[in-house]
Amino acid sequence: MNALILRLKNSIDKKILESVDKNLMGLHLFVPISVKDNFLFVAVSKASNKDEINAILKKTFSQSIKFMLVGEDDLKELLADFVPAESIKAAPTEVKQGAPANSVQSDDVAKSKEAHGKLGEMLLAKGILSEVQLMKALAESKRKGVPIGSMLFEMGLISLDQLKTVLHDQTGFEIASADQLVEQKKFVNILPEDFIKANSVIPISSDGKTLLLGVVKPLKMDVLKEIIYLTGQNPKQILMTHYEFQSAINTFFSEQKRQTDQIIEQIKEETVDSDEEATLWEQVDAELQDSTGSVAKFVNQIITNGIDNKVSDIHIEPRLSGYIVRYRKDGMLQKVLDVPAKVETSVIARFKVMARMNIAENRRPQDGTFSISYNGCSYDFRINTLPVSGKEKVCIRILAPAVSLASNDKEIKLVGAVEADIQKVKQMVSCPNGIILTSGPTGSGKTTTLYSVLKSLNDESVNITTIEDPIEIKLEGINQSQINAKAGITFASCMRAILRQDPDIILVGEIRDYETLEIAISAALTGHLVLSTVHTNSAAATVTRLIEMGAKDYLVSSTLSGVIAQRLVRRLCDDCKEEYHCTREEAMLVTHDEEEIKKIMATPIYRAKGCNKCGFQGYKGRLGVYEIMQITKEIKKLIAQGAHDLEIEESAVANGMTTLHKCCYNHILKGWTTIDEFVRVLGMAGE
Repeated sequence: MNALILRLKNSIDKKILESVDKNLMGLHLFVPISVKDNFLFVAVSKASNKDEINAILKKTFSQSIKFMLVGEDDLKELLADFVPAESIKAAPTEVKQGAPANSVQSDDVAKSKEAHGKLGEMLLAKGILSEVQLMKALAESKRKGVPIGSMLFEMGLISLDQLKTVLHDQTGFEIASADQLVEQKKFVNILPEDFIKANSVIPISSDGKTLLLGVVKPLKMDVLKEIIYLTGQNPKQILMTHYEFQSAINTFFSEQKRQTDQIIEQIKEETVDSDEEATLWEQVDAELQDSTGSVAKFVNQIITNGIDNKVSDIHIEPRLSGYIVRYRKDGMLQKVLDVPAKVETSVIARFKVMARMNIAENRRPQDGTFSISYNGCSYDFRINTLPVSGKEKVCIRILAPAVSLASNDKEIKLVGAVEADIQKVKQMVSCPNGIILTSGPTGSGKTTTLYSVLKSLNDESVNITTIEDPIEIKLEGINQSQINAKAGITFASCMRAILRQDPDIILVGEIRDYETLEIAISAALTGHLVLSTVHTNSAAATVTRLIEMGAKDYLVSSTLSGVIAQRLVRRLCDDCKEEYHCTREEAMLVTHDEEEIKKIMATPIYRAKGCNKCGFQGYKGRLGVYEIMQITKEIKKLIAQGAHDLEIEESAVANGMTTLHKCCYNHILKGWTTIDEFVRVLGMAGE
């Protein structure tokens, strides 16, 4: 006798059983168990007619009927104690008796695998993989303990769709689709977390009677029976990849979220007895003297969660009800948690101590930096405090980990740029002297673009020196200097020193004032290649910005080699993006050209939907939108004549420049981003 039947037998209410005709129980194959929460629980099998049983029981009982599906053999074993054997109706034998939905396919899976071969061999036969790639993936799969299919996907050798197609061909099982996983968060708590992790099974959806389960491999009979007992629903299995299962586990049962919740609960317990409001010094003394205190753990958790989630900025800011923490990821701010009451000041003070700032000063803005080691990497942080409404707001910028990039790869890589754009940049940097500028707002990837260009120029035969604030990525073979305003090291003063260091190429972190611009122009005129960034809205507007800062138009004309204006838009999640055709009104948000409007309306484009792989945002990662303006002879003439930036832009477009709007329009047609992202980043298209 298995554990499920034993539990059911022990739960049977004899008074309820006496109220039911035993012959009817045998004929219609059901056993009433007990009443709980105004429900009458009744054990049935797949062969039972629930409508007939419902009609029979309603004559005697007023409670709602809830059916519990068990195997045919298990139900017979239950009936045997109360009903004569000859009164029990024989069950149909079309499928294996006692098999919950889809469980009979387990044997078919094994047979199918024998018939179709191993997954790796099938991929080889289709020409998707080479033998060398398969051998590497097998070795990595064995080392990490990850199934070969998911390992191939993680290594980028196959797509998720290819993996699912081959799995279906191999097993014959239905495979979980992106549409089925969209609503998963509503049903994931139907089964306990420990059960889900132990059996590699996760609920996908439910209609109250049938529970759709995602499984990494077909479940055994005893696991299916346990699910029936836990949920009272008929389980149906569909296969999902190991990658999808782990992604769901990380989304719904995050270890970092659990740890954060535990720390917050600990802080609440420690502060619940404290009715009096402590002074700043009392809180600092109580919480910051011991680095193993709960506030220190809480602050560390905020930082490490930010690193794990690949965020660019952490905001700790006051609200009417208390402080909150927000992360900026892929350019968008998201609230992640509330800071526990009574420890807000201690949290702010902890950050100040880490950055060696004045903890007593809360009326003036302060700047600081600090570093931590996490997961074998060293991370640098820039921190700023700002007084707001009698309290303090803290903003922390997470800089790239201090690692050295391999300088042997000479290719310029710009995510989202087409080959024609890359060629234009290569032509710009091939000039022995001049100024190349990247423009755009803060966080638009300007510095990353310059690093990619610098890496392509890095060679033993040239002397490359940079002035940065701060040094974000360390490059082998390049002399990198950092600004230190307190020590009097500014962009302008450092530039003068660098010019006496016999440089070939100079990178200036940012041209902020006329003094720095003047030295950059002088360096370009004396045979140096200068790379820098400037804050403008377009490539053509960069020219007028330089002149506005005080540079002579004829000097800008003779020294400027090219301008790269750029933005970052969020990239659609490939697993859940939804195809549709836009309306004319939507098309006019991105273009006013009649031909382009017709083209985008006729082309299937995509919009964000959301799944557990992208955190239900609909987007995953970002890509660049570029406007690359080469300074031709015609543009040099226009600059020297003091032309308006619109005239300069028209000339550049006539010479083959793709504007930011046109570049993003092309990204939409390719299915990489959305009309909403176009409007958010670039605004609505103008006439």
